[in-house]
Amino acid sequence: MTGFIHCNLRVLMAERGLNIQKVKDQTTLSRTTISNLYNNHGSGIQFDTLTQLCTLLKCTTGDLFTFVNVSVSFNDISIDCKVDKMSKNQIKDPKWEGANYAYMAKSKFLINLMLKYEGELLVFDFEVDASVLFNKLKQIIFKEIIISDEFHLNLDNAKAPVYVIDYIEEQFDKFLSECIHDRFMNIFDNLD
Repeated sequence: MTGFIHCNLRVLMAERGLNIQKVKDQTTLSRTTISNLYNNHGSGIQFDTLTQLCTLLKCTTGDLFTFVNVSVSFNDISIDCKVDKMSKNQIKDPKWEGANYAYMAKSKFLINLMLKYEGELLVFDFEVDASVLFNKLKQIIFKEIIISDEFHLNLDNAKAPVYVIDYIEEQFDKFLSECIHDRFMNIFDNLD
């Protein structure tokens, strides 16, 4: 995916000494709408909302929103894709009736990251250790992820704002969830 829209409402409000309640009181906008924009959540905005915010903040839509031109991709370049230490453990959970089992499995991933930001290209590899606990219905009920220091050290070198790093980490979480699902689901044929 290439780029995203970042809402600068949090910064504009702070510069003007406003909080969410004050913006709500001075507009007809709901607290939810203001909070979603403030926290960069949501998938669209009404023209009336833009008009009210720009009027209150004495700004333009260009001040309120920024297009962040960033491209990030991840690849699992692991040579050995084996799943280690498969074990079956009985667990007690009041939500489940009778005896239930959880299966624990571990695996290592070698991930390649390619990041294009502000005209710069950053490419590096890093390791991820994943431990997964899943039930007999093939549902992951717990996962522990340990990411090598190279990931954060290299992202620090990109000198990107926090919201860009957050975006990269969100994209990585989605990618890793798919990798974990694909790798660990292959072992279910051998379960008793």
